[in-house]
Amino acid sequence: MTTIGGERTGVLMGMTALLPPVRATADSTPPGRDRILDAVRGFALLVVVFGHLLMAVVYWPEQGEARIGNLMASYPALQYLTWVLQVMPIFFAFGGAASVIAWRKADAGDVLYSAWMWGRMRRLLRPVLWYLALMAVFSAVMTIVVGPSLDPLLSIINGPLWFLGVYTLTLLFLPFMWWVHQHNRAVAFVVLIPLAILDSVGVTVLGWPLWIGFLNYLLVWLAIQQLGFFWAERTRHRTWVLVAVVTLVANVALVYYGPWPMSLVGLPGDVLDYNQLTILGTTVDVPGFHGEYSNMAPPSVVLLLHGITLVSLVFIARQPLERLLHRPRVWLVTTFMSMTAMSLYIWHLLAIVLSLTTLRQLGFPPPTHLDASGWPEPDSTGGYALWFTAFLAVFVVFLSVLVLLTWSTQYRPLPVWDSPPRFGLLPVRAPGWLYVLLVVVSGVMVGSGILVVALIGFAGFPLHNAQWSGVTLNALVGIVLLIGGSFVMRALTRQPLSRQPVDRPGSVT
Repeated sequence: MTTIGGERTGVLMGMTALLPPVRATADSTPPGRDRILDAVRGFALLVVVFGHLLMAVVYWPEQGEARIGNLMASYPALQYLTWVLQVMPIFFAFGGAASVIAWRKADAGDVLYSAWMWGRMRRLLRPVLWYLALMAVFSAVMTIVVGPSLDPLLSIINGPLWFLGVYTLTLLFLPFMWWVHQHNRAVAFVVLIPLAILDSVGVTVLGWPLWIGFLNYLLVWLAIQQLGFFWAERTRHRTWVLVAVVTLVANVALVYYGPWPMSLVGLPGDVLDYNQLTILGTTVDVPGFHGEYSNMAPPSVVLLLHGITLVSLVFIARQPLERLLHRPRVWLVTTFMSMTAMSLYIWHLLAIVLSLTTLRQLGFPPPTHLDASGWPEPDSTGGYALWFTAFLAVFVVFLSVLVLLTWSTQYRPLPVWDSPPRFGLLPVRAPGWLYVLLVVVSGVMVGSGILVVALIGFAGFPLHNAQWSGVTLNALVGIVLLIGGSFVMRALTRQPLSRQPVDRPGSVT
């Protein structure tokens, strides 16, 4: 999104300062700016917020811990909505399109990979640092005031950060993947898509250990990001119509005849019994372990094809979207959405937790019970709808306040973080390839740190350890990885003038 006065936008602070900057930013949009890239990325984050609000269902007894489920498990027909609400592929694809534009400008200006990558990361992670600092304090206070009954909610409160961790990892590869795209547009898909399908089929059908499926967090999202590289090339309209039709039909067939679930988000009880697996109406015995599986975690072939379909639809609708976004009122709303989308996304789960806690303290807990499997479900549709209306009103109040207080953190420079490093990390004559290697290592540290914090949340922070797929994780360790990797990458931006030209991925020496 167009920044307000560049990096000096932090001067526009305060709860009453939001609307004037939005209008000023909308009015000062450069004529050549690709408005669709702003619109679809902001839209994707907002849809995710709406989806989480719609799906979450909580059982909170008078004594004991809250139990969290998904409304779509109680009303299976709602699972069809996930084919509309699961829009994160749009963010990865068109985030890739925007990042390619930035990389091409940087490359033409002789900006090195390390400086470009840090420039993207420091802007992306500014609001995350504010969030983690405030949430760590909030979680500790709430644990003292409310007690351990809030732990299940605090354990998932960082969940939205997962996409930032994965996005960081895909961004690391973007310059190289762009270089590959320039040499052969098809080669990335010829490699990535078959590997992602094999990985998904191996875990789902062949009984491979679930941890192998985690490779698809990179394979699937890299393939989706690669689609964004075609945005600047004005490919033929009918090409994307064909791609959308083929991938949608294939996906419907996979869900109907194969073992993949309908829902494109994780649901309680997403477990495949590999000893009783039904494919094409036939039950087969497949040895393997009994573990959790969904289309989302890890990403499956169904999610991959769904992402290709969604991105193709945006390509198809390109011209009408361009006309729509050049209407002043539409663009003003889009600008508001884009400028606040990150804050909405990062803080919306806290707003949900605050709303649930407030209603419970007021004697109005969710009208739910545990089903035979131990998962929450509404006592009745009408009673739950009445409670949800009150919950929605409280949620809007909390979220509005949080967004008004935090939207500027995305633009507000931070001491040290946004200042040039005083010292370099490597000696003057260090080879360029070593810089590239350390940028990748530091980026993996950042991405891994974010994923750790997203996976286990802030329950019992900072001493609580959690098991995830047999690995012990700690949120404080995740934060250390995030900050440590960030400052390593920052130090790599101070490079000697005698650097070697190989210091850029995909360069030919």
